[in-house]
Amino acid sequence: MSFNANELILEKIRAVEEYDLATNELVGRYTQIESPSLKTAATGTTVTDAMGAEITTFYNAQTGTFDFTNSLFSLDLAASQFGTVKEIAADMKRPVSETITVESDHTAKLKYIPVGTEGAEITSVKVINDDNTFGKTYTLSTAASAGTPTDGTFALDADSKTLTFPADVTGRVFVRYDAVTGNTVKVTKSSDGIPKVRSLLVHALFHDPCDTNLVYAGVISIPRAQIDPSAVELALTSEGKHAASYKLQKSYCDENAKLFDIFVSDDSAA
Repeated sequence: MSFNANELILEKIRAVEEYDLATNELVGRYTQIESPSLKTAATGTTVTDAMGAEITTFYNAQTGTFDFTNSLFSLDLAASQFGTVKEIAADMKRPVSETITVESDHTAKLKYIPVGTEGAEITSVKVINDDNTFGKTYTLSTAASAGTPTDGTFALDADSKTLTFPADVTGRVFVRYDAVTGNTVKVTKSSDGIPKVRSLLVHALFHDPCDTNLVYAGVISIPRAQIDPSAVELALTSEGKHAASYKLQKSYCDENAKLFDIFVSDDSAA
C-alpha cells in the first residue's frame, strides 16, 4: 500500500523536547502529554472602498502557540517556566522538619546532622502537647554544649544528632533545621526569572487510515518558542496536572522565518 501523506490518524504525541538554541543541548523532555494543541493566528487589515465595502483583507504578524498538559509533575518543565535551571547535588542542604520523641534519658535523636552556624545549627525547639498543639518553646543553651541544660533551654550535639532537654521534658518535640540529606534536586523561582527562547521537537505517532496497522513517525519542529510564564499553576495534588503554553516566535531579523515544520515519514515507528 502506498504511503498516504495527506490524511492520517494521529494516535498521540509521544514526547515534547526542549533544546538550547545556542548549543542544541536537550534541556527538558516531557513524555506524559495530554491535550496538546498547536494554534496559529494573524492580524488582519481590511481594505475598503469609499462606501465602506470590503475589498480584501491583508494578514500579517503571524503568530502561534503550542499548549499541552503533562500528566506528571515535571521539575524540568517547572524550571523552564521559572526561567531557571534545575540544580542537582549530593551536598546540597535543604530544610527539614521533624517530630521526634524525647527518650527516658531526656535526649532526642535527629534523623540528619544539622548544618549551619557552628554551635547554633538549631536555635529553638517546640514541645508538642498531648492534644497535638504546640506547647513551650525551648531555646539553645550556649552554656551547656552537650550537658544538662537549664530550664527553658536545650543542648545540641550536632555531630551525634542529639538534643538534650531538662528532666521535665517528655513526649514529643518539633524541630526545624537545615541538613544535607543525599542527592537533592532544586528548582528556584525568582522574581526576575525570564524563560529563555528554546527550540522544540514534538514527536507524534500516526496511523494510515486505510490500514491502521501501519504506524508512521511524525515530528513537529519548532525552531523558536518561549514558554509563557504569565499564568503558571502547579496543582499540588496527586491528581494534579502540569500545564504549559509556548509562544512560537520567528527571528525578528528574518522577515520570512518559519514558525514550525510538520514532518511525517513512511519509516515505520512501531
